[in-house]
Amino acid sequence: MSSFLVKPVVHSSANLQDLFNTVDVGVNDVILTNRYIIEPHLSVDSIPIDTIFLEDYLKGEPTDVAADKILNKLGEKHYKRVIAIGGGSVIDNAKLSVYGEGLTLKELVEKGKELPKKRELIIVPTTTGTGSEVTNVAVFNFVSKKTKIGLAYDQMYADQVYLIGQLATTMPYKVFATSSIDALVHSIESYISPKATSFSKSFSLSAMTTFLRGYRKMIFEQTTGQTPKGKDLQEFLEASTQAGIAFGNAGCGPVHALAYPIGAEFHIAHGQSNYLVFSGTFRKYQELGADLSELETILASELSVHPEQVWSRLESIVDLILPNQRLRQIGMDEKMCKRFAKSVIANQQRLMVNSPIELTEDDVAAIYTDLL
Repeated sequence: MSSFLVKPVVHSSANLQDLFNTVDVGVNDVILTNRYIIEPHLSVDSIPIDTIFLEDYLKGEPTDVAADKILNKLGEKHYKRVIAIGGGSVIDNAKLSVYGEGLTLKELVEKGKELPKKRELIIVPTTTGTGSEVTNVAVFNFVSKKTKIGLAYDQMYADQVYLIGQLATTMPYKVFATSSIDALVHSIESYISPKATSFSKSFSLSAMTTFLRGYRKMIFEQTTGQTPKGKDLQEFLEASTQAGIAFGNAGCGPVHALAYPIGAEFHIAHGQSNYLVFSGTFRKYQELGADLSELETILASELSVHPEQVWSRLESIVDLILPNQRLRQIGMDEKMCKRFAKSVIANQQRLMVNSPIELTEDDVAAIYTDLL
């Protein structure tokens, strides 16, 4: 028996002030965001409610240490609603806040499935990639374990999502590139997941084709290196949300699983970590005989190539958006490949079960090693 779920309600809004008026912000609300996101659009002093700035607690990808500090800050007042305005780091931390005051991330990992939801959550994504606004997943780098661990509890679904293209216009190109590649991987991995349904595949396919057509347009118009604007940017933003709906139902797979130890160790953007291991993972699928024919036929038509040329063509396109690297270039070696493989099998089964074919620890180590 299969199922498909779309949560939460997704709206479009013209700008921040329109959002504040629509949701009728008040003294029981708090915003979690970054200064650099808000300041180009609204004076920090004129924000009408309490605001917590993520950079006061965290630099880079979310960690368990920073999460506890943010939870403690959010617990200083009895807020009834949290408004998250930002990218993946903002959104993941905001999801933890729905449980109310007095909890740590460790407690949420252990008990989050049973604890009641006590706060409403509104999410306003400002990057073109995380998709987290429509999932119940939050991922954190557990510093002592040197890996990332994901939480996935129904309480962490947002109550409302607002897509405001204007807020993404100040996104640096590197953030656009890494986040949109992350969403492209979401759409591809969710399409071939054993949990995929005809409904989830329709969202995967829509997101996938939007990203690829957007990339090809940028390449044709020689605008790579510049964050898209206007209608093009709005389409990327909406495609990211579609990819989020797809992987929220069908799951992501081994590409994400292999990327997590890399991101935790080297503190590089999640989308970039995904891109580092994407081609190697799909080569391993082919080597082991995974049936990717349905996806390859679709991509071949979209990219105007034969099915056997799909993966090399896809890599050549994405490489023009963000040049890829070998794993040695970021500091990995053979010993690290084995350690990371062990970590993936031990800590990332939530993702590994979504592989189109079973991968062993030796297979994972081989993927890393071949990419050195």
